[in-house]
Amino acid sequence: MKIMQAKNIPLSIITTSILLASQMASAHTRLQIPSIDEGTRVYNNQIISHGCRNPDTQAVDLTTIATILVFPDGVDSSITVNEEVSDQPLSAFIENWGSPIRKVQNKDLFELEEEIRDPLGNVVGYWAGSGGRQGSLIGAVPFRSNSFVIAETSCAKSVKAIVAIADICKITNIAGFNDADIMLWTPAVGSNFDGTEDLNGYNSPASLIINRTSPLPESCGEGVAVVVTPSAAQLNRDMPVNIDGVQIWPSPN
Repeated sequence: MKIMQAKNIPLSIITTSILLASQMASAHTRLQIPSIDEGTRVYNNQIISHGCRNPDTQAVDLTTIATILVFPDGVDSSITVNEEVSDQPLSAFIENWGSPIRKVQNKDLFELEEEIRDPLGNVVGYWAGSGGRQGSLIGAVPFRSNSFVIAETSCAKSVKAIVAIADICKITNIAGFNDADIMLWTPAVGSNFDGTEDLNGYNSPASLIINRTSPLPESCGEGVAVVVTPSAAQLNRDMPVNIDGVQIWPSPN
């Protein structure tokens, strides 16, 4: 790629500006490994690239004191096939969704951590808090994904799980969500954790793609891309942080 140098502007300044723009565009909380093959358990990390926005400087460097990550439970999740809404269950595409992830015990970043389980006892996410990612440092929160198996008779060439994440810098109630207190990387599905269009990260969730390695049925042609997204009801149930039966976040008051 050629870079055209504007008259009287040093190339070093142009290059630095391009690098900064690139960093800002990609500075979201994402999974370190966003794409995996079926049939393999993968040790992964949730990467927290920046904190909340400092209202005085506008830098996104406020300390992240807690984080929550939630995968779709596959029960009332929405399914699309090649971007078309499907009424098929997730089991038509993934044989063993169950607990999509497990938390890897680690206190490098946060002192407290706990898995989030659905009503069936499956682990669908986790929360971690106390301590946190500080200043301009990058934080890594480890977990392990399941050894997913794409259904043999399905035409799925890939299954993409939409992952909801909240990075918390200050405990507030839902009405108090703002860029100085929270960074939401969640799908806009009508939950209490959608955020609003004026907040950083609106409707820009993380994701994990499971790629098929087994042969497609001959009738499938090139296959289809499946996307599974958590429902509003699930996020309202699984995103809040409860300790000993008491809701800590969002603040109920």
